[in-house]
Amino acid sequence: MESPRRARDFDEAIALLRSAGERLIRRGLDLPQRLRTLRGLFYGTPFSLDFEKRGSRLRNLGFNCYLQSLPPHDPTPWLGPGLVRALKDSAELRDQSRALDLGHVLVGLEARVRLRTRGLPVPTQGGTGLELGTWLGDLGGAAGLLAIARIDAPRTRVRSLLFSPRHYDLRLNLEGDLAGYLVARDRSVQAVSPPLWSGFRTVADALQAYLHGRGPEADWPRRYRLFAAMIGGQVGGARLGNAGELQSRLGRRVAVFASSYVAYRLRHLGRLKRGQVLAAAQHLEGAAQELAAVFMDFVGQGLRGPLAGLPTVPDLDPIGPQAGPAALRWFGALCPA
Repeated sequence: MESPRRARDFDEAIALLRSAGERLIRRGLDLPQRLRTLRGLFYGTPFSLDFEKRGSRLRNLGFNCYLQSLPPHDPTPWLGPGLVRALKDSAELRDQSRALDLGHVLVGLEARVRLRTRGLPVPTQGGTGLELGTWLGDLGGAAGLLAIARIDAPRTRVRSLLFSPRHYDLRLNLEGDLAGYLVARDRSVQAVSPPLWSGFRTVADALQAYLHGRGPEADWPRRYRLFAAMIGGQVGGARLGNAGELQSRLGRRVAVFASSYVAYRLRHLGRLKRGQVLAAAQHLEGAAQELAAVFMDFVGQGLRGPLAGLPTVPDLDPIGPQAGPAALRWFGALCPA
């Protein structure tokens, strides 16, 4: 039998997921258990793709805390090493002009299973477990990376650092985050809902419906419109009635999470020193505002018409240094010189 290989398009990725789901069904796992097990291939475990790249036990702990979940067991004995490798290698899915990150889809779906992760804010982190495991964590982490980059290069541009197909394209993560909110959603409400699995045997079936739905009720062409309503956007026609207020609110929440991320990242880089923390703090609020502006630009593009592929990235001028969040400045003052 030919060994599974990396998916070259959405259909091949769905086939890999379906094969994994069927094997886990034979092991007696129900759908939420299968979802958690598959998520562990990408985030929050010592055998995950994220750990292969980052080697960070603290990141593993963070994902499981936000998901309020114990790390799942390694399913390699059930799935086989070939299928596990093929799934991990298929994390960044591309299909012509469309793309998304599969691990982020699974994190979002798992976080939606529990009311406490869907709706209860995590103290000092700026959002719920669902938000922190998906879009808010991604925007906040990106803002932290940008603030750190500006310690040495203050004119670093958000587009060149965080949206470069040759280096790191945050859009794939964000597209995965939107899918994590919308796959298997309750169509009777506009708010975030637990996954509704009726009609879906596997996670792959639900993802297929999202990616390949047709007609005016298909979610993919309307994904930014649907998501905007879920995060408090007042959607009306081709615009948001509260775009400015929502962007300002998102910027503040991004800065809250980014403060924690900066401390984590500098520690991971061996740069957790007073001067480095205080310098990053000066750039953090500007970076958070820029990331919020970019994301709101994406939402605006999705409201003006169906986005067939990834949104275009505005090239924003860097915002200059500011005082920075008080919590991060206080933390920096306690760090060694």
